[in-house]
Amino acid sequence: MVESRQSRGLCTTDRRSFLKSLLAGSAWFSRMSGMQSALLGLHAPGSSLFSEAVGEKAASGRLTANSDFFVRNHFRTPQISSESWTLELTGLIGQARKLSYSDLVLMNSVRQTVTMECAGNISGGPGVGNAAWSGVPLSELLTQAGVKSVATGVIFYGADASDGVDAPADTHFARWIPLEKAMAPTTLLGYEMNGSPLPAEHGFPLRAIVPGWYGMDSVKWLTRIEVTDKPFEGYFQQKYYSAVDAKGAQRPITRMLVNSKFLRPSEGEEILAKSYRIEGVAWAGEGKVVKVELRTDPNEPWQAAAIADATEPMTWVLWSYEWHVPHPGRYTLDVRATDESGHRQPEIRDPDRHDAYELNTPHRIAVTVRS
Repeated sequence: MVESRQSRGLCTTDRRSFLKSLLAGSAWFSRMSGMQSALLGLHAPGSSLFSEAVGEKAASGRLTANSDFFVRNHFRTPQISSESWTLELTGLIGQARKLSYSDLVLMNSVRQTVTMECAGNISGGPGVGNAAWSGVPLSELLTQAGVKSVATGVIFYGADASDGVDAPADTHFARWIPLEKAMAPTTLLGYEMNGSPLPAEHGFPLRAIVPGWYGMDSVKWLTRIEVTDKPFEGYFQQKYYSAVDAKGAQRPITRMLVNSKFLRPSEGEEILAKSYRIEGVAWAGEGKVVKVELRTDPNEPWQAAAIADATEPMTWVLWSYEWHVPHPGRYTLDVRATDESGHRQPEIRDPDRHDAYELNTPHRIAVTVRS
């Protein structure tokens, strides 16, 4: 769901006036920097796993709280002051630009709800979340800068860099997306997450938001955006995030696949009721979820679950199923979703895949029902 600042009426004017008054004084920058610095100790150098703090509550509602949203970083969270930070726009444009944090937050913005998933998230895993992101459409900056006709894509450069453990020393995380995706009105330079400034571990002061594509392309801690006409050969474009078949052929990972997960019950839960409301979420990247199905035994047919609200692209939907338990015992529950193009979660992983990405087989859990 996309909401423009212009459509928010009086709230928009009040917010801009408020921001202007804050930005006029350096005290605001000091408070902001202090708040972000307090968060910097959350992740150790080289942290590359999902935050241990996230669990099933990370997907417990329409929006995932900032504190529960999954964290997947390759390097140490950089320490950035909004007062000294700038964003450079370079490459095949009419004139290079350098923007400050205040330049960006005072531009017309949009707010949109986007589901983000790690490309290596396991079926039913914690590496997915849904947040309302606010920021500036990248297309507006590119249009103002005058993109040259030969351009084919943009490269996002983050401030986070290797200390030489997981990548060559001083390698910054960077990713390329095609110009068509960069110019899509939904692709944002985001500075707010669920109505608050980006937390440090989620990219403060600015990150890319590339809806419908796996999370690695939504680069955090942006410092530079380069418009280019050449393939990008950066470390994280070449060494990571590729689908690999049995013959070693590779293709880049981009669009999120249709997927779903249980919210309740959880794996191993004991149920003490003859009737139980099963709940979960489903998403389909750039598409819409049109069907969610559930079964309570691998040998039983799939049953339709109820979708709670109108489905939209790029954001998950809540679903539920009223389970009338036939008898006590141990049950294996599966859930799968189908998108508007007819793509459905596959029963098994493609045996020719030799990589650990795009894992979207049905989420399966085991539960026990007591009398």
